[in-house]
Amino acid sequence: MPIYALAVLLGCALQTAQASLWPRPAYLAIWAAGLLGSLLVLLWHGRGHGLPRNGALQRMGTHALLALNGFALAFGLAGWRAHPILADRLAPDVETQVLTVRGVVTDLPVLYPDATRFVFEVTQPAPHGVPSRLSLSWYAKRDRHADQPPAPPRVHPGQEWQFSVRLRQPHGFANPGGNDTELTLFRDGIGATGTVSRMGPPPQLLGVRSTPSDWVAQLRDHLRQRMMTALHVESVPIGGQRAGASVGASPLPSSADTIVALALGDQAAISPQDWAVYRTTGVAHLMSISGLHITLLAWMTLQLVSWLWRQTARLPRPWTLIVPAPTLAAWAALLAATAYALIAGWGVPAQRTLLMLAVVLLLRQRGLRADWRDVMALALIAVLLWDPWAVRQPGFWLSFVAVGLLFAAGNRRHPETAAPASSGAQAASTPGVWQRGWHTLCNASQAQWVATIGLLPLTLLFFQQIAVLSPVANAVAIPVVTLAVAPLSIAGLLLPAPLDGWVWQLAAWLQQMLDHLLRQMAAWPLAQWHAAAPDAVTLALAVLGALALALPWTWRLRAPGLLLMLPLTSNPGTAPAPGHMELWFADVGQGMAVVVRTARHTLLYDTGPQQAPGVDAGSRVLLPLLHSLGMRHLDRVVVSHDDSDHSGGAAAIARAHPEAALLTSVPAHAAAHLGFSNRQPCIAGQHWNWDGVDFRVISPLPGAPPRNDNASSCVLHVAARGGSALLTGDIDQAQERALHAAGALPYADVLLVPHHGSKSSSSDALLDTVMPRAAVVQAGYRNAHGHPHPLVVERYAARGIALWRTDLQGALRWRDAAPDTFLSWRAATPHYWAPKPRWPVDSP
Repeated sequence: MPIYALAVLLGCALQTAQASLWPRPAYLAIWAAGLLGSLLVLLWHGRGHGLPRNGALQRMGTHALLALNGFALAFGLAGWRAHPILADRLAPDVETQVLTVRGVVTDLPVLYPDATRFVFEVTQPAPHGVPSRLSLSWYAKRDRHADQPPAPPRVHPGQEWQFSVRLRQPHGFANPGGNDTELTLFRDGIGATGTVSRMGPPPQLLGVRSTPSDWVAQLRDHLRQRMMTALHVESVPIGGQRAGASVGASPLPSSADTIVALALGDQAAISPQDWAVYRTTGVAHLMSISGLHITLLAWMTLQLVSWLWRQTARLPRPWTLIVPAPTLAAWAALLAATAYALIAGWGVPAQRTLLMLAVVLLLRQRGLRADWRDVMALALIAVLLWDPWAVRQPGFWLSFVAVGLLFAAGNRRHPETAAPASSGAQAASTPGVWQRGWHTLCNASQAQWVATIGLLPLTLLFFQQIAVLSPVANAVAIPVVTLAVAPLSIAGLLLPAPLDGWVWQLAAWLQQMLDHLLRQMAAWPLAQWHAAAPDAVTLALAVLGALALALPWTWRLRAPGLLLMLPLTSNPGTAPAPGHMELWFADVGQGMAVVVRTARHTLLYDTGPQQAPGVDAGSRVLLPLLHSLGMRHLDRVVVSHDDSDHSGGAAAIARAHPEAALLTSVPAHAAAHLGFSNRQPCIAGQHWNWDGVDFRVISPLPGAPPRNDNASSCVLHVAARGGSALLTGDIDQAQERALHAAGALPYADVLLVPHHGSKSSSSDALLDTVMPRAAVVQAGYRNAHGHPHPLVVERYAARGIALWRTDLQGALRWRDAAPDTFLSWRAATPHYWAPKPRWPVDSP
């Protein structure tokens, strides 16, 4: 079984790594061959043949055939299922058009202070090119003259609506270290994203559908409304602020959102700031529905039902004679775990835990005991056949590897190797309370050690960071969350009002005290350690080292594991050589952000936009990008001017890198709110040299009062041995001509297109003076401003300047050592569910 499971894993991994799909009949043939071969093997075993006991070559051949069948089954099934999902996508010719659609709200909507995001299933014949499942955002109508913000529109699962919508194809940011939004949409079958538009007929509620497919979502929505009413919450807390609270409500614990997440698996309820604290301290796994919570609920149900059923022994005809207490309790525990897994959103940890519990309980009902490796293998096979693309998610690997390591480390003593007791009295003695407590503490410490060390390579691979305080934080958080907060959160779902509110309030107060302690830990400067993503050799050595440290071996065998782990934790990444530089034009949507690296220094030019209150490019894109490059220190941040699409992520950068110096043309009173303690105004003539690379500010000109914020943009010229770049901010044509008249415009190999390609920028004076080989547009996909403007694109094409775009090619890397070459992140990491990169036109 483990061999077959590993083959299924390999098949899913290789199929999801394909850049494009093969014809669907090819996948069907591979899947059918794998299924037929697997059934033949099962029939062979069912007749009692088993694997051959004699002949190593024959056993190896049988294992190879078994693995080949599993690989073919998984590979073919994943590819066969991918075709109809890709086919059900928005047609490019109807993007951004106002369309009228009718359908039903499915799944649990995500609530924001000013909007609601939900999945919409189109039921009526849709307009041409509209897919069957949409992800829509419905924003409140803003009134600048109102004292209070308008109430956001709300929808509920099962409601049938008619909307006027603007849609676009699934599209996310493409950056090193970033989340794969396009894969998430693909897994959910979302064929388009969009917003409810006010340009067409107004939204109309047509009725409510109540079918079995809607019942779970409607139950989750009803329970969430109960919790929000009891906890006096009206929306998701974004940026530390809730959209509102009930009038006259008692002071609300700031951790009420975590209680909703623990009870219902609504991870969007937790604010980005709280998630940052949980990740920094290494306890994020506790704040989502994990296998630990489901197992605890199953165990509590098992004990309660068993005790209640045994009380019937006092009756004249005990019920235990009809159904034994262990049998009934086991099925009740499995039923409770299944119900909670459905209410909690049916994530990968819930699937894995539920499948493992089902296998163990069913085997015990038949009087059998299964090896933990077979149980893990069955769960792995079931999860991957249900969702082959889970193999691309970090949570899948962290969940299965953690449980496997705990099983392996805890399986060190077997009955046949255990030493007998030295005497009968000692064997018969019962350990005291202190001894049992000491053993429990030792076992818990060992489990924490195994999980921390064993997951270290994967944590650095996926997130490029280590939570240094994770053992200490988990030692406090695991008992509080597992034994108090999570049980109280779940118990409130079963209690009537007002008991449910009291229980949830108690859980929220406990969580608030824990959060306060975690914030203090996260504020410690060395709470996190960052290193670049490891290469294959470093990762392989680290895995061997982690196994050596986690498994129950003697310390003479464990000690070499520390040496094998050193290359992983000290990986600095690949920095440019002295005298050279590397530029990363990040894909931040409608905004600007450029990382400039030299041999020993890093500069960030602009910090991207703020996408929503509490959600910005700094935390969502730039910090993961810096971590993936192995950057632990940020020397300087340049915020070109006071515009939210350039300064939106500054606060998140300042919290993560308080050592960075700020250079900006933002007015002093506004610059103070960006979060940097070391601030300096940006004026033409400033210059410095890092590692043989020259940095020079050429705008704003001294003594010339800026006409507007855009004209005051801080323009930076960076020159290395092999080439130079000009970073322009949002300067307009008037400012470009002023710089040309002052003789301040230098030559540059690469030009950051001013103002995202607006028609008010990129004048002939700028292009004819700078004479770039290539230019980069940082703009949002299908942005409302129409950037870059077609006239600007023609202007660059007429001069033979290659125009690169982050909205079409993702993040772009340029090195002066190869000045004619750009690396497109979309081209470097192709996937069949992601948009294909579109290459620039470098000639008229």
